[in-house]
Amino acid sequence: MKHSEIVGVVLAGGQSRRMGMNKALFLLNDLPMIQIVADVLRNMFERVIVVADNRSDYEFLSLPVFPDVFKSSGPLGGIHSAFRHIEAEALFFSACDTPFITQALIEHLVRQESHPVCVASMNRRVHPLPGLYRKEIVPELERSLASGDRKLVEFLQRVGAAIVPITPDLPFYQPHLCANINEPKDYELANDTSSTGLFPSVGKD
Repeated sequence: MKHSEIVGVVLAGGQSRRMGMNKALFLLNDLPMIQIVADVLRNMFERVIVVADNRSDYEFLSLPVFPDVFKSSGPLGGIHSAFRHIEAEALFFSACDTPFITQALIEHLVRQESHPVCVASMNRRVHPLPGLYRKEIVPELERSLASGDRKLVEFLQRVGAAIVPITPDLPFYQPHLCANINEPKDYELANDTSSTGLFPSVGKD
């Protein structure tokens, strides 16, 4: 059953400087990365939106697309924008360049105890996206953005985020669940990974 009280959000506001072009539209398994992410969210939530300034690039998704309120403010600005445009107590965010996320990972994060924010950690690294963010953080979001403090990990510390370890003993564990495709070498690895079938979750549960 899909979650009706949580809205899924794909953040696609990055400028893809390291990739040289819009990485959201790079293909994996013949699908744009953003579509892979959006489809996973659509399987989990009754409502899904995209936050991006270049709305026309994502018309093929048939999803509402909303622009950033604070321009050039990174993921923190995208999170803020979603809360400004959508009335919901909780939003589940994923970046457009995390194509290995799965429904099982999302459900695991959603089921955790109630915290202002709930995100994953893997291999001693905190992954702010994907993650569940609640409306109560909006005042701190606005203070951070107004002051120019856009570091997402530090923001998580300020709001008391729950950091959920994703470890090999979990039944849905895969080593690249939270991997970002930021550079050409990442994309090449992701292509090799998906084509070999090591991660059949791409675009699936």
